[in-house]
Amino acid sequence: MIRLSKKIWLFGFPAILLVGLAVMTVTFFRQRETIAEQRRVIEAQTESAYRALSNDLNDLSVALGKLDAASTPASLSKRFAEIRRLTAGATRALSLLPVSYADDSGLMQFLTRTGDYADTLMDRVLSGQMLTGGQLESLGALRTCCADLSASYDGGCVDGSFPAAGEDGFYAEADEENLANYPTLLYDGPFSESSEQAEPLGLPDETVGEAEAARIAQDLFPDRTLAFDGKTESTIVTYDFSAADEKGELCVSITERGGLLLYFMGTPAGANSDPPGDEESERLHAAASACLEQLGFGRMEPSYAQYYAGTVVINYAAVQSGVILYADLVKVYVDRETERVIGLDATNYRFCHRPRTFDRPILTEADAKNTVSDTLTVEHTALALIPKSRTLEVLCYECKCTANGTFFLVYVNAETGAEEEIFEVINSEEGDLVV
Repeated sequence: MIRLSKKIWLFGFPAILLVGLAVMTVTFFRQRETIAEQRRVIEAQTESAYRALSNDLNDLSVALGKLDAASTPASLSKRFAEIRRLTAGATRALSLLPVSYADDSGLMQFLTRTGDYADTLMDRVLSGQMLTGGQLESLGALRTCCADLSASYDGGCVDGSFPAAGEDGFYAEADEENLANYPTLLYDGPFSESSEQAEPLGLPDETVGEAEAARIAQDLFPDRTLAFDGKTESTIVTYDFSAADEKGELCVSITERGGLLLYFMGTPAGANSDPPGDEESERLHAAASACLEQLGFGRMEPSYAQYYAGTVVINYAAVQSGVILYADLVKVYVDRETERVIGLDATNYRFCHRPRTFDRPILTEADAKNTVSDTLTVEHTALALIPKSRTLEVLCYECKCTANGTFFLVYVNAETGAEEEIFEVINSEEGDLVV
């Protein structure tokens, strides 16, 4: 029996070892295939957002050029509205790209300034005033900058290879000079040059070091092994970390000021991009709301949603004393397949969030409803603080209205009764579009 056992051990152990090695090999290659597939999904999402940004920049350049041919207030207003729509679309596409592509001090600033300038000039035209020579010159300079950016982005994506935004990357090589020489827009409006240099309002003054930021990031994701990728020097300075394993890829950014979560993004499990039904929407919203509460964002109000490969992106705005703060936005990315939160972008929230002081509204809710056009049926009203620029916010009644099956958002100034903004909400295959 002893010799037989030894024989079995001697001859069986190599077989068991070989079987074990085979299983480990199969598992290894399966994990590699899973990670490769997840990487392909991320690359496809990035390429889609990049192409959308490139197209919007091209269309924006064309729209700015059309201003030379517009001579009537109606035509100018139409062009300015188109410019605002395109800057919003480009900003949205830029926000969906990885953090390394989004330069708050460069392209994002350019898009914001151009959209705000278009709004100001449209108000001027609608009030019966013509454009000045200086304003026309600024518009020409904007068109030149936009054309240069459009050309750079149009040639920047070849076979899925994107220009980097790092120190030695795309911005440094192709557009460093352009980004440093955007025209200063001087006009009689709320948006001024000084506001662009303002510090983020939602960050404390005390700072944390790399080690503390690493601890904070690791505590947020205890089941992942995070590696330090470097420090991003931007308007909001961050420590950046990442992980890549069988669970997919993950990137995390922690602010130097305050050690707060600014951004994280993981990998979706699936690729479903069809609009979710009511029951699925409720579950996705519940998951996003629970994540925001767990992370300490307090009460947040969901606004609109967008659908991408395997992911729904839900935008949330902070709420204070029953007033929706639309500048204080957080984007939450929820995996459609697992119904788990895989990403969050709190950039706008960190820039803008702080306690507000509200004056008592002069208008009542009934007054606001009476201000809305008779062609609209007001379904719901709420007080909201809406941004007119980075430095001016206006307290309004948000009136959610319908007309012949079309959904509108009308923002009535709570003090003057003026219609500050009117948006049409379009339910598309990609989500809720506000135009």
